[in-house]
Amino acid sequence: MTHQKLKLWTGIGMATLLASSGAFADQHEDQHHDEMMNSGSHGGEEGEHYQEEGGEHHGGEKGEHHGGESGEGREGGESGKKDEGGESGESHGGESGESHGGEGGEGGEAHGGGAGAAFSYFATGGEGGEGGEGGETGGAVSAVKSDGAYVAMLQMMQGHLMAARELIKSGDVAEGRPHLTHPWVEVYPMADAGLDSRGQDELGNHLKVLAEKAGQVEKWGDISEEFQAAWVDLEKAVKAVDGQSAASVSKVVLALTKQAVLEYDEALEDGRFVAEHEYQDGRGFVLAAGDYLQKKQGMLKKQNKEAWRDAVKALDKLQKAWPTAIPPEQAVIAVPDLYAAQARLELALAPYLY
Repeated sequence: MTHQKLKLWTGIGMATLLASSGAFADQHEDQHHDEMMNSGSHGGEEGEHYQEEGGEHHGGEKGEHHGGESGEGREGGESGKKDEGGESGESHGGESGESHGGEGGEGGEAHGGGAGAAFSYFATGGEGGEGGEGGETGGAVSAVKSDGAYVAMLQMMQGHLMAARELIKSGDVAEGRPHLTHPWVEVYPMADAGLDSRGQDELGNHLKVLAEKAGQVEKWGDISEEFQAAWVDLEKAVKAVDGQSAASVSKVVLALTKQAVLEYDEALEDGRFVAEHEYQDGRGFVLAAGDYLQKKQGMLKKQNKEAWRDAVKALDKLQKAWPTAIPPEQAVIAVPDLYAAQARLELALAPYLY
């Protein structure tokens, strides 16, 4: 117990203390980019096009560029983040298309096959060993070798689809269309080998159909059948993973919430949301995290009821940053406070991790 407490104070707990004191906010920009794992562009030089009116453009030749080769941050000049989610939409992949990460660039969600910082919980070194503790990066993440990383990728796909479903059903169809393409364009490339190795390769076909039909959607009924087919395959793929431990479940939740916070951070500029799609992705990931945590409550409660209650409370507080599907005029929770909230969730889940 003494050893465990020492690790908490020097590791995860320290992140919470720094964030609460404001020191984390001052250091965040540098740390955020230093910790990123390399990730590829969306779709390569000949990325497929998925376009809708006023929506995102996937695979174009003149997309935005995030971070560049030198890994410049949000305030890094011309090659930094530009207006996302505006009238011209985003460009994912393609020649000179939007690149999230590049060589040493901004991290976060992986695009085109490379795992971002949120997947560092599953870094090589063993999911239960030192290489995976506390989000430390120990090497490349594999959807074939790591059940936890694989499940996190599947849950991330579900988060994107949750965002799409909520928006389209509420009548915000133009906002929801791009999120139908995200599982196929942004997450599938890094999960593909894991799906194939586990005999779940049919999912790719359903995700591709969703992406291809996204631009034609005018109401929920236009895509509900295709959506359900993809959703059922995702659920089946998650259930097919045997032997999920409490530690692995916790890391899936942490990967989703860490990615959500990164998306939230990227969506903001001067306290206002300038990239609605990234805000919505974050909301989807937090919803997916909550859904997954509830599904695994039997296992987690059996091992540690108090940790379960603390984790649920911490996740509820974190989720308050996304009060609605369409972002509010200004951020409800300041970015440093949201990073602190995610650190507190990690602290709450620590009994399962160590």
